Amino acid sequence: MTQEEINILLDTTHKIPVVLRNETFPNNTPSNQLSAIAQNGFSFTGRELLHAIGSKTASLPSSNQDECVNAAILYAHILDFQSHNLGYKTTINIDSDLQTNRSNELGIGVGCLIANKIFNVDWDTLESIRGLGRRFDYRATRPQQKYVYEFKGTKYRYNQKTQIDDGLNKKKVMHERKESYDVELIISTHIGFSNETPRIIIADPPFEGLEYEFTEDAELLYRLRHLSRIAQFIGNTPLSRIYYNQSKKFVRKKTIGESERFDRILVSTDSRALDIPFRIDKISEIKIQNKNFIGRWVSDWQSEKTRQKRKYYELPKLSHTGKLEIFQGISAELYHTMMENRIYELKEKMKFEKIKLKSGDNVEYTTFSDGTIMGYKITNE
Repeated sequence: MTQEEINILLDTTHKIPVVLRNETFPNNTPSNQLSAIAQNGFSFTGRELLHAIGSKTASLPSSNQDECVNAAILYAHILDFQSHNLGYKTTINIDSDLQTNRSNELGIGVGCLIANKIFNVDWDTLESIRGLGRRFDYRATRPQQKYVYEFKGTKYRYNQKTQIDDGLNKKKVMHERKESYDVELIISTHIGFSNETPRIIIADPPFEGLEYEFTEDAELLYRLRHLSRIAQFIGNTPLSRIYYNQSKKFVRKKTIGESERFDRILVSTDSRALDIPFRIDKISEIKIQNKNFIGRWVSDWQSEKTRQKRKYYELPKLSHTGKLEIFQGISAELYHTMMENRIYELKEKMKFEKIKLKSGDNVEYTTFSDGTIMGYKITNE
């Protein structure tokens, strides 16, 4: 596969059929947006799916040495983007170790794309709900609107009914007080092998019990968690830890005044992690069409440390003459705002246009609305 071929392949649009459980919607009537994708299917490109999986499934780190799984590079190798049906490659053996969490990650990726593309939800408000118990697992907001989602994924088509029914049953264990949300959806995505037809099933259950996820405090909490995932996504775990720890401290300080709350968070920050411009040797700054970005090139989905501890799965080759590398980064402006910990400015700093950029060596990059960027290139081995 050449550079030109990988550019074209990742920009190819994939369409997945959508089925609505009409009996679960008020008056059996889904919204116009959902009715449209039920009729026409839900469409997205490979780049969009790899970005959604790579950035939204990046782990919240448990230590400064923690490294996230480079999900985007993994799925670029094991999904068949050339087939009529998007799915796992039929020519590879995906063993049980590799399958762990893969279908769920695909379900999260597709679900996040539906929330972003169909309901115009910003990436930084779309985050997994904290806490334990039977609950929906994602929340999002728009001005004066509250959304809750249950994102499910399965490799087996017959599992989708169970996933939808499980989501519908969660209403029975929610709080007794009546609460309503502007969007309440269960989204089950089946992506099997590429010789099988994928399918999305969507249901809209009655729902109670998550009002505390939409307070003013919660808005900052989830933005901090998204920033933590972004920092992991680009490979700066110490910075990721700062934002994750701030989100946890913020929860504990909800009772004090807003200005005092922010001040205490900033004072408690470990400034040593902010002293070094990039922190990690592999992180660097690149310039594309007069725009600056900071991030790293990755060519494997596991860190060397992880490969030594666990069974390593060799990714199939995409090219006989080279290997695929992915640049995962963010706007330099956003990065420096994060490094300086200017929390007040971060919300506005995260409003970006989705644009395509091309470097002098024909590598195509896509920027996304949360400030992240991804680029794909074939390099000579």
